[in-house]
Amino acid sequence: MATRNVNLTPALDSFVADLIESGAYQNASEVVRAGLRLLEAEQAERAAKLDLLRKAVQEGWDSFDRGAGVVVRDIDAFFAEIDNEIETEVAAEEAARSAAAE
Repeated sequence: MATRNVNLTPALDSFVADLIESGAYQNASEVVRAGLRLLEAEQAERAAKLDLLRKAVQEGWDSFDRGAGVVVRDIDAFFAEIDNEIETEVAAEEAARSAAAE
């Protein structure tokens, strides 16, 4: 495993120490790895959402180019529906990834 030196703020250092003292982690390396796994998952989720958004935008442009269109009377409800669809698709993809990893 690669070794890196990391500088922590006093608050983060205390947080790491508390996690180790609680028995949740054996050492600082475990804490950092757990945090990085969460960050990695967050970045993957963000990338998946962005990809889905790009696809949705492209589908919209393609539809517009074909002469199809939608009249939006409530823009907030429209975007809320899109957000819900994206969250559902991202959750399904994450569940599939988790199932494949097990």
